[in-house]
Amino acid sequence: MTEADILASTYTDTCTAYRPGKTLLPSGESVFKKGLEGQVVYENIPCALSSPSGGKLNQTNTTARVDTDFSLFVRPEVDIQPGDTVVAVRLGKVFICGAGLAERHPSHNNVPLKLQKDKA
Repeated sequence: MTEADILASTYTDTCTAYRPGKTLLPSGESVFKKGLEGQVVYENIPCALSSPSGGKLNQTNTTARVDTDFSLFVRPEVDIQPGDTVVAVRLGKVFICGAGLAERHPSHNNVPLKLQKDKA
Protein backbone atom coordinates (compact mmCIF):
# COMPACT_ATOMS: atom_id res chain seq x y z
CA MET A 1 0.00 0.00 0.00
CA THR A 2 1.43 3.38 -1.03
CA GLU A 3 1.26 6.66 0.85
CA ALA A 4 -1.30 7.86 -1.72
CA ASP A 5 -3.47 4.80 -0.97
CA ILE A 6 -3.24 5.41 2.78
CA LEU A 7 -4.25 9.07 2.42
CA ALA A 8 -7.04 8.22 -0.02
CA SER A 9 -8.50 5.79 2.52
CA THR A 10 -9.30 8.85 4.70
CA TYR A 11 -11.24 10.67 1.96
CA THR A 12 -14.91 10.76 2.97
CA ASP A 13 -16.13 13.49 0.58
CA THR A 14 -16.78 13.31 -3.17
CA CYS A 15 -16.38 15.75 -6.03
CA THR A 16 -17.09 16.19 -9.72
CA ALA A 17 -14.89 18.43 -11.90
CA TYR A 18 -16.04 20.30 -15.00
CA ARG A 19 -13.57 21.73 -17.52
CA PRO A 20 -14.38 24.73 -19.73
CA GLY A 21 -14.00 24.30 -23.46
CA LYS A 22 -15.46 24.62 -26.93
CA THR A 23 -18.27 22.36 -28.08
CA LEU A 24 -19.42 21.87 -31.66
CA LEU A 25 -23.20 22.11 -32.11
CA PRO A 26 -25.04 19.99 -34.72
CA SER A 27 -25.42 23.17 -36.78
CA GLY A 28 -21.63 23.42 -37.07
CA GLU A 29 -21.43 26.41 -34.72
CA SER A 30 -18.92 26.20 -31.90
CA VAL A 31 -19.80 27.51 -28.45
CA PHE A 32 -17.70 27.94 -25.33
CA LYS A 33 -19.12 26.18 -22.28
CA LYS A 34 -17.89 26.79 -18.76
CA GLY A 35 -18.96 26.14 -15.19
CA LEU A 36 -21.47 23.33 -14.79
CA GLU A 37 -22.02 23.33 -18.57
CA GLY A 38 -18.38 22.39 -19.18
CA GLN A 39 -17.10 18.88 -19.90
CA VAL A 40 -17.13 16.47 -16.96
CA VAL A 41 -13.54 15.30 -16.45
CA TYR A 42 -13.97 13.54 -13.07
CA GLU A 43 -17.22 12.32 -11.58
CA ASN A 44 -17.95 11.42 -7.95
CA ILE A 45 -14.31 10.83 -7.07
CA PRO A 46 -13.25 10.44 -3.43
CA CYS A 47 -11.69 13.57 -1.93
CA ALA A 48 -11.29 15.51 1.28
CA LEU A 49 -12.63 19.07 1.42
CA SER A 50 -11.06 21.25 4.10
CA SER A 51 -13.08 23.39 6.44
CA PRO A 52 -13.81 26.84 5.01
CA SER A 53 -11.37 29.63 5.68
CA GLY A 54 -14.07 31.64 7.41
CA GLY A 55 -14.04 34.18 4.62
CA LYS A 56 -12.07 37.29 3.81
CA LEU A 57 -13.83 40.61 3.50
CA ASN A 58 -13.27 42.37 0.17
CA GLN A 59 -14.80 45.82 0.37
CA THR A 60 -14.97 48.66 -2.13
CA ASN A 61 -16.78 51.97 -1.87
CA THR A 62 -20.01 50.43 -3.16
CA THR A 63 -19.91 46.71 -2.33
CA ALA A 64 -18.73 44.26 0.28
CA ARG A 65 -18.05 40.60 -0.49
CA VAL A 66 -16.78 37.79 1.70
CA ASP A 67 -14.74 35.21 -0.21
CA THR A 68 -14.57 31.71 1.24
CA ASP A 69 -11.65 29.45 0.42
CA PHE A 70 -11.20 25.69 0.75
CA SER A 71 -8.49 23.16 0.00
CA LEU A 72 -9.41 20.00 -1.86
CA PHE A 73 -7.25 16.93 -1.36
CA VAL A 74 -7.31 14.28 -4.10
CA ARG A 75 -5.13 11.41 -5.31
CA PRO A 76 -1.97 12.50 -7.21
CA GLU A 77 -3.23 11.18 -10.57
CA VAL A 78 -6.32 13.45 -10.42
CA ASP A 79 -5.49 16.47 -12.59
CA ILE A 80 -7.86 19.27 -11.61
CA GLN A 81 -6.71 22.37 -13.49
CA PRO A 82 -7.02 26.11 -12.81
CA GLY A 83 -10.38 27.34 -14.10
CA ASP A 84 -12.15 24.01 -13.59
CA THR A 85 -15.44 24.12 -11.69
CA VAL A 86 -15.59 21.64 -8.83
CA VAL A 87 -18.80 20.45 -7.17
CA ALA A 88 -17.81 18.99 -3.80
CA VAL A 89 -20.16 17.18 -1.43
CA ARG A 90 -19.18 17.21 2.24
CA LEU A 91 -21.46 15.82 4.95
CA GLY A 92 -24.45 16.14 2.61
CA LYS A 93 -23.80 19.79 1.74
CA VAL A 94 -22.95 20.77 -1.84
CA PHE A 95 -20.29 23.40 -2.61
CA ILE A 96 -19.73 24.79 -6.10
CA CYS A 97 -16.21 26.18 -6.38
CA GLY A 98 -13.65 27.47 -8.84
CA ALA A 99 -10.27 25.70 -8.85
CA GLY A 100 -6.87 27.35 -8.66
CA LEU A 101 -3.39 25.96 -9.35
CA ALA A 102 -2.89 22.63 -7.58
CA GLU A 103 0.06 21.99 -5.30
CA ARG A 104 1.27 18.56 -6.40
CA HIS A 105 2.85 15.94 -4.12
CA PRO A 106 3.73 12.27 -4.66
CA SER A 107 0.99 11.32 -2.18
CA HIS A 108 -1.78 13.79 -3.10
CA ASN A 109 -2.75 16.99 -4.86
CA ASN A 110 -3.88 20.01 -2.86
CA VAL A 111 -6.24 22.11 -5.00
CA PRO A 112 -7.20 25.58 -3.76
CA LEU A 113 -10.90 26.31 -4.23
CA LYS A 114 -12.91 29.53 -4.04
CA LEU A 115 -16.57 29.14 -3.14
CA GLN A 116 -18.94 30.26 -5.88
CA LYS A 117 -22.17 28.86 -4.42
CA ASP A 118 -23.28 26.47 -1.71
CA LYS A 119 -26.46 24.41 -1.59
CA ALA A 120 -28.11 22.73 1.39
